[in-house]
Amino acid sequence: MSLRYGPGPWPEDAYRLPDDQPRPTGDEPFITSVVMDGIQSHHFGVKPDDDAVIEIADLLGRLVTDDPAHDDLLRLHDRLGTVSALGIADGLVDQIRRRRLPRDRIGAVGRHLAEYGTRRDAVKIGLVLLGACGDERDRELLLLLGTLEELTLYAVVALQRTQPDRRRATYELARRVRDWGRVHAVERLKGCDDPQIKDWLLREGFRNGIMNEYLAHLAATTGDLYSALLEPDVDDALLDGAADILAALALGGPAEDMGDYADAVPAMHRLADLLVGGRATLGRLDAALRILAFLREPGDDSPWPSDMIARLRHRYEELVAQPRWNDLVLECLADPHHADFSHAMWAADKLNLPVVPQIIARLKIDPLDEFAWRHAIGLATAEEAGQLVHLAGRLLPLTDLADIADGPGDHLGLGEEYRPDRALESVVSGLESFPGIGLALIEVALRNRVTRIRRAALTALTTWPASAVPDEARNLVRRAASVEPHEETRTEMIDFLRRHP
Repeated sequence: MSLRYGPGPWPEDAYRLPDDQPRPTGDEPFITSVVMDGIQSHHFGVKPDDDAVIEIADLLGRLVTDDPAHDDLLRLHDRLGTVSALGIADGLVDQIRRRRLPRDRIGAVGRHLAEYGTRRDAVKIGLVLLGACGDERDRELLLLLGTLEELTLYAVVALQRTQPDRRRATYELARRVRDWGRVHAVERLKGCDDPQIKDWLLREGFRNGIMNEYLAHLAATTGDLYSALLEPDVDDALLDGAADILAALALGGPAEDMGDYADAVPAMHRLADLLVGGRATLGRLDAALRILAFLREPGDDSPWPSDMIARLRHRYEELVAQPRWNDLVLECLADPHHADFSHAMWAADKLNLPVVPQIIARLKIDPLDEFAWRHAIGLATAEEAGQLVHLAGRLLPLTDLADIADGPGDHLGLGEEYRPDRALESVVSGLESFPGIGLALIEVALRNRVTRIRRAALTALTTWPASAVPDEARNLVRRAASVEPHEETRTEMIDFLRRHP
C-alpha cells in the first residue's frame, strides 16, 4: 500500500486486513476492533486476561529458550489470534521481564509475527514484543505497520520505547493516520518542545476523524496556542486551527475542556480580535457560534467570574452579528448543490435566518436528507410546516414505509436501508411544535418498523394540547398499541389513551 499510495493517510479500502470479518447485515450495531481498542483504552479501561498471559508467556518461553520447532511458532501465532492484544499486552511484557527471557530472541519472534502474522492480534503482539525487545533498526517496519489504524496504538508505543528520537518518530507516524491512530499518536506528543511539532499541532495535528475534542487541550497547551496567537502575523492555517481548537474545548466531551485550559479567556479574546478582521468562512463562523453557545451557558462549575464571561460573551455576540456572516450563509444556501450546504444550514439555524425555502429546494434534490428535514421543520412557521408536511407526503415513500412486510419491529434504524425512515422521523419529531398538523405522517410513523420513530410520533401527539388531538389520532394510537412489540412503547401508548379517552 505504501508503494501505491505513499506514506499515508491511505484511502479507506487500503485499510482492509486479511482477517476482516463480514459486517452484519441489517441495522445491527457494529463496532470494529480498532474502535473498540480506542474506546476501551480511553473510557472503560482494559480488563487484563491473566490466564491467557501465563499461557502465552509459557508458549513464548519454550520458543525462545528451548530448541524451537516450526510448529511452536505456529501454535503461538494461532493462540494469539484468539485473544485481545489489548488485554494481554502489559501483562505479557511484565512476564518477559520477570522470566528474564532473552531479548534478542524475543525481538526476533516479535519481528516475525509483525511481518508475517495473518491474524491482527498476533501482529499486534508482535509489535508489543518489538517495543519490549526491539531496537532502532525496527523504525521503518513500525512506521509502515503503524500506518494501518488498526495497529497504530501498538506501533507508536513500540516507537516510543525503541527510537532515540522518539518524539520525531511519533510525529512522523501521527501525520500518516487520521482517526483513532491520530488520537493514539498525538497523545504521545504531550509536552513536546519541538517547534515544528508544536506548529503542526496547532494547525493540523489535533484534527482527527473521531472527535477533535480528544486532542484540542493537548494542542492548546503543548502547542502554546495563546502565545502563537499573539504573534504579529497569524496565518490562515493557524487562525483556522485556533478557532477549531477553542470550539472543541467549548464543546467539552471526552477529554479536558475549556475549564481546564489556563489561557482560555485571553485566547478567546485574541481569537475574537483576529476573527473580526479576518476573512469570513463557514468554519470560522461555526467556531464562533460554538464558543458563543459555551459563553451563554458556561456551567455551574465555571472557574471564571461572571462579569468576565459576560464581557467575552458580548464580544462574540457582536462578532456573529456582523452582516457578512449572514451574507456568507445565504450565498451557500442559494445553491442547493453547494458542497457546504449542510454546514451553512446548521449556521442558519443558529443565526435564526429564514431559510426554509432554500432547504425545500435542497429536499427536492435529495428527499432523504434527514438533516435537511430536521432543520426545515425546526425553522418553520406554522404555514411552512404545513408546506413541509405536504412536501414529505409527495417526496417520501410513505406507502413503502407504511406497508413494510414485518410491520412494527424493534429495529434500530441504522444503515443506508433506513434513510427513508430517518427522514420521516425528522419531520415527525418536529411536529411537536405544530398541533394538529401532519396527522397522515404520524399515522405512517406509528406503523414504522423502527421503535424510536413510533415513539417520536406518540411524543408529538402527547405534546399537543388535548383540544388539538382529533378522534382519528386516538384511533391510530389504539390500533398501534394493539400490535406494538416494544413493551415500554406499548405502555406509553396505553397511558396516552387513558389521558385522551
